[in-house]
Amino acid sequence: MSEAAPVLEIRNLVRTFGAGPAKLDVFKSANAIIRRGEIVTLVGPSGAGKSSLLHIAGLLEAPTSGEVLIEGRSAASLNDRERTTIRRTALGFVYQFHHLLPEFSAVENVMMPQRIAGVSASAARAEALRLLDLVGLTARAEHRPAQLSGGEQQRVAMARALANKPKLLLADEPTGNLDPKTADKVFEVLLGLVRAEGLAALIATHNHKLINHTDRTLLLHEGKLVDGGKLTV
Repeated sequence: MSEAAPVLEIRNLVRTFGAGPAKLDVFKSANAIIRRGEIVTLVGPSGAGKSSLLHIAGLLEAPTSGEVLIEGRSAASLNDRERTTIRRTALGFVYQFHHLLPEFSAVENVMMPQRIAGVSASAARAEALRLLDLVGLTARAEHRPAQLSGGEQQRVAMARALANKPKLLLADEPTGNLDPKTADKVFEVLLGLVRAEGLAALIATHNHKLINHTDRTLLLHEGKLVDGGKLTV
């Protein structure tokens, strides 16, 4: 595998639902490349397929045709176990809702993916505390989700997404449930975290302020991905 391979490459992606008169083509030969260190926003109208694209890029959903390559490796050649391994080790996910485990503290939530991957409790805790420090939550590490604000909960979710040192972060409207002021703060933390860890990120969003601070924008339009380059809105 070439070291220069993109972190994520989408080739001629097609995703079709239904058949006959009810057939819906969500993607029609969509293509994109995201390289290490890039933060790319994914924009498009509601219902255009942004979440579906993230699911396919995250190996959670199979396309009708086309290829998804993670670090040069085609997902089409992988079995279920290999896909799970890549999701666990190479990909991180942040959703609109934080999905934290309510019975565990912030640090325990960030430790969880590492423990599942076989990391020792002491090493997992040390890494979890490092990440919580990066998102400004050292003082809240032992608090459970119910004791945290919405913005704090989402910052814990971001730290958890990076716990296993992924190469690519996939985020689906990560501040969609937050008020504008909190959303701005969380976006600032997210961008700083991605830059600090040196990974790539694909972030679906309607937030124009975020677009101003990312490297490129991909526009999902009529089933294709249009590279909008660096946008200022």
